[in-house]
Amino acid sequence: MKTSNINKDIKKLLIWAIVISLLFVVGIPLIIVGATNSIWALLGIGIACTVIGFYGTPMIWVGYSNKRTLKHVVDAVMEDHLTSVAEIASQLQMSEGEVKAHIYLGIKNKYILGYVFDGSVLTPNQKEAPKKKIVANKCPNCGGVLKVSSGGYDCPYCDSHFDKEG
Repeated sequence: MKTSNINKDIKKLLIWAIVISLLFVVGIPLIIVGATNSIWALLGIGIACTVIGFYGTPMIWVGYSNKRTLKHVVDAVMEDHLTSVAEIASQLQMSEGEVKAHIYLGIKNKYILGYVFDGSVLTPNQKEAPKKKIVANKCPNCGGVLKVSSGGYDCPYCDSHFDKEG
């Protein structure tokens, strides 16, 4: 299941959020120490850490929160097997618009697989897997040379029949 991919992405965001939050906390003492001791490199590093932490901390935590919300929607589809926007919205106490946006994002990021979304309901994708291609006139089952027959190819060794691909 692809929920492990979203879990990995959430862990990465959490680690970055903690690191950027710590930059803000570390940057302020570095500014003080650098300014009082006239260590300009330390002062510059402190200012950079503080600026990155000050602006980056809220943005990264909001991104982390959004990814967690997306995980709830993905879990509702992939694990709880809820398929309508109304069901998911009711279950997660979200608006239907938010659920639709998260479903589209989940499909785009390949967290939700095996479903087709029409804007209100997810339905299982019923397309069959592509047929084996016949390469160099050899049977994909036994490797024997295929003979042309009406409507396709026949293998005289394992009695397999393959339709002509259009």
